[in-house]
Amino acid sequence: MIPNVLDNSATSLLVDLQKDFDISFEPKDIDFCGVFQKSGKATIYYNPKIVNSASIAHELLHVWLTRFNYSIGDHIYQGLRSDKKLNMVFNKSLCDYITNCCDHFKMYPKFINLGYKPADFLKNSMDEKASIKDLKEIKRLKQKFCCSYNSKAINFYIGSLFSIFADHVKNDYTQHHEYLKQLDYELYSIVSDFWNKWVIFDIENIDASNSDLDLTNSFIDNMKKWVKRKRIV
Repeated sequence: MIPNVLDNSATSLLVDLQKDFDISFEPKDIDFCGVFQKSGKATIYYNPKIVNSASIAHELLHVWLTRFNYSIGDHIYQGLRSDKKLNMVFNKSLCDYITNCCDHFKMYPKFINLGYKPADFLKNSMDEKASIKDLKEIKRLKQKFCCSYNSKAINFYIGSLFSIFADHVKNDYTQHHEYLKQLDYELYSIVSDFWNKWVIFDIENIDASNSDLDLTNSFIDNMKKWVKRKRIV
């Protein structure tokens, strides 16, 4: 059943997407909206007590991105599953999160063009997406394993940096960037290089000269070089 809170913008987007996707809605006792997609079908889960048009539009935009048939997090996950070191870092949860950050960056301009406000894009939308207090946990984990790199610390480092880059609000992350550079400048540069390329990547014109696979393969290769002489625990 389609939620009755949809405004004209969300309704128009839904009608357009229904040309290519079988979209259904399912009420659920959750404190957020979510979408599950498979084989051209999309199910949007929502709580009837708290749902609004902006939150449904957000999930519809995830479906909209599927039209462009790119793969980021899943390709990274599949590309590193056989790597004995990096598969401890790039679990499914992190790779899905990387996908979500990349998606949010590309869909946010359309969300605003639909007439919605920045505060409605995410839950706790205006908050900073990583705190210095949280980032200091990375240093503690790194120190705990002398002469080794802790997989959980690397995982958290990468996830935190993607969170910062993907923030649609202009929060001041100057201190955060400096702290992460001090912890590991090479790793910071690898993630930054990927993100800078993603910013200019044209999702609507993917071809041999503008390939998402080239983008993710470059990131995978750089991570393999970074981890080559390191012990991961």
